[in-house]
Amino acid sequence: MRTAAALHFRTDRPTIEQLLDQQVDALDGLLAEVRLGIRNQRHFDELEERATAIGADVRGAFRDGRCP
Repeated sequence: MRTAAALHFRTDRPTIEQLLDQQVDALDGLLAEVRLGIRNQRHFDELEERATAIGADVRGAFRDGRCP
């Protein structure tokens, strides 16, 4: 059984930074669309779903990524 510390220092996994960096474009796109205005409830719901997915991926970076 591997310890939590051992999981974070394996070098065959991407770093936390690399995984977070993958979310920059997604967050920028979401923010750009919000700045254009939320058109209706359906659009709001779609944006919220995208935000939830981005948040899950950001949290996942800390759980799945390795320390540099």
